[in-house]
Amino acid sequence: MEKEEDAQDDLTKDYYTPDYDIMVGKSSSSEQYGILGKVSANKKTIALDISETNTISLFGVQGGGKSYTIGTITEMVLKQFSHINKLPAPLAGVIFHYSESMDYEPEFTSMIYPNNKADELKKLKDEFGANPESLDDVILLTPKDKIEERKEQYPSIEIHPIAFHSKELNVQDWMFLLGAIGNDSVYIKQLKAIMKSVRNNITLQALRNNISASQLLSNTQKILAEQRLQFASEYINDEMMLRNLLHPGRLIIVDLRDEFIAKDEALGLFVVMLNIFSGIKNIDDKPFNKFIVFDEAHKYMDNKDLTNSIVTAIREMRHKGVSIMIASQDPLSLPNEIIELSSIVLLHKFNSPQWVKHIQKSITQLGALTPADLSCLAPGEGYLWATKSTDKGVMSRPIKIFTRPRVTKHGGETVKAL
Repeated sequence: MEKEEDAQDDLTKDYYTPDYDIMVGKSSSSEQYGILGKVSANKKTIALDISETNTISLFGVQGGGKSYTIGTITEMVLKQFSHINKLPAPLAGVIFHYSESMDYEPEFTSMIYPNNKADELKKLKDEFGANPESLDDVILLTPKDKIEERKEQYPSIEIHPIAFHSKELNVQDWMFLLGAIGNDSVYIKQLKAIMKSVRNNITLQALRNNISASQLLSNTQKILAEQRLQFASEYINDEMMLRNLLHPGRLIIVDLRDEFIAKDEALGLFVVMLNIFSGIKNIDDKPFNKFIVFDEAHKYMDNKDLTNSIVTAIREMRHKGVSIMIASQDPLSLPNEIIELSSIVLLHKFNSPQWVKHIQKSITQLGALTPADLSCLAPGEGYLWATKSTDKGVMSRPIKIFTRPRVTKHGGETVKAL
């Protein structure tokens, strides 16, 4: 017993609760929060509420600090760091990553290592009083055909296949997996009718049997329907439950890079996983919240039928204890409805006047910003606005800030020969 108490003392003796001047995401003080950065003009410290749910929109060109900020926020919702956050109840984290380029790796696998950049560490210590640390629990999910390749790329990370148990899927999830959302093809209509007939126990085998026996489908249509089932079958494994992988304090990186997965299929898989993960409310009867990131969202969110489901999901997230971050280099590719639902917006550098106008259509409080304001931002600088804050100024207009240095290491893990 004494050893257990000593171990707990070791974990807490060097911990210091961070001070802050401005809270965003909540209009009062919070029992759970993390330091986001400081106001550029007066160096007031900004804290982000982690106790309630928020929808965060994060925009900026490549190199402007967008991915870095994702890491800054993600690390402080998962693990408690001295001078950085107050986190009695860690969240579970999920980052969705998709690219048609196999070379564009997720930049968050390196969070298992502490930050090792000398200039960042000096600023982290001098301005925030913090030291570098690492995350303890990071796993990566990938299509089963990519498992061995990802194990070679990330030897220090646990790799799992993307797979769902049939019982984890509702009718809408099956629709996404079968490409039936927004598809009015005759064979899809019949496929929906078949799903309706077995709605209380949808399985791959039941669908196959009914397709084969259908007299309303031609042989060609049966082949098309079977192709849809074949795609779904790659992600259904009744020997495992995806929900069992989600834990408070754990980061799940969903790496959906695969030459044979189209962007609509990728978004469909992401929505299914979002539905499963967001539906988990507790583990061992202990409730916990979730933090889910759609990284590089412009690469797969331009299908209106599919993004409508994202909008619906965002509207329901508050009741499910889920905060969502949508990060993009191209705001024009995102529907205004998604931006309108944002409770926090952070704009890093970008140059396009059209981008500014698109965002201002959704959030009138950003109306005073000009393209010139955003084009001259240095990496890590940004304009912050929130619907809730202890500083009413942040709610009425965006304020210029700089984000704090990371505690964990930024950038993909590189395997070296020596």
